[in-house]
Amino acid sequence: MEEKKVIINQLSINYKTFGGGNVKSVLILHGWGVGSDSWVEEAVLLAQGGYKVIVPDMPGFGKSEVPKEPWGVDDYVDWARDFVGELKLERFVLMGHSFGGQVAVKFCAANPDGVDGLVLCAAAVIRKPRLGSRQLLAKYLAKTKVIFQNIPFGIYPVLRKIVYRISGTRDYSQLQGVMAQTFLNVVAESALDSAKQIKTPTLIVWGDKDRETPIEDAYEINKAITDSRMEIIAGAGHKLHRTHTQILAEKITDFLK
Repeated sequence: MEEKKVIINQLSINYKTFGGGNVKSVLILHGWGVGSDSWVEEAVLLAQGGYKVIVPDMPGFGKSEVPKEPWGVDDYVDWARDFVGELKLERFVLMGHSFGGQVAVKFCAANPDGVDGLVLCAAAVIRKPRLGSRQLLAKYLAKTKVIFQNIPFGIYPVLRKIVYRISGTRDYSQLQGVMAQTFLNVVAESALDSAKQIKTPTLIVWGDKDRETPIEDAYEINKAITDSRMEIIAGAGHKLHRTHTQILAEKITDFLK
């Protein structure tokens, strides 16, 4: 593994590379709230399979700098395009997990000629209100916090953390400023229409126990992307690259071959 830094649009970007030589490159975009560190084990396995794997810390995550102003999904797509250009990746496989999958779908729809293959792993492509869901509860609290802030004795911060823990979006409770607004921008946008434009060979990998991006999303994305291939990993949740590392690597390498 080698770790490097590069300047993209005046932001210092940290990234890791695994493997090397004149082999096919795989660019991995991580999910929200983590960075390249969470993909080391999976990247090592893919590199052992004969691929050069590149995992950047996207802006605002890991060791990369935070954007100066709140971003939306399109800003991350533009950043990814510039990152690819800086590294001179002409033909590569693009892989995205969760939020990274949302970015990957919009990138692939906008840049169809540069991507040889697309892998969507528990990708947050579909953003829609799910009545009664934990996510809807968190979104309501975020929009009505003024009401709760009038509660005496500093109860609001405690209440907020409890609700976000229940909702499964407790990362938001720890965000401030630019990244807090960026989070709200990201979760407000669906990439399903972009998915319908994709003609690139696509693998969709999902865990049947995923509670953050439910498995019905996988079937809807599979239907949206023409001739896409879907693989379900039994017993896996949202972080299948951490819990089912070997199985995921096998499914990805089988698709790439």
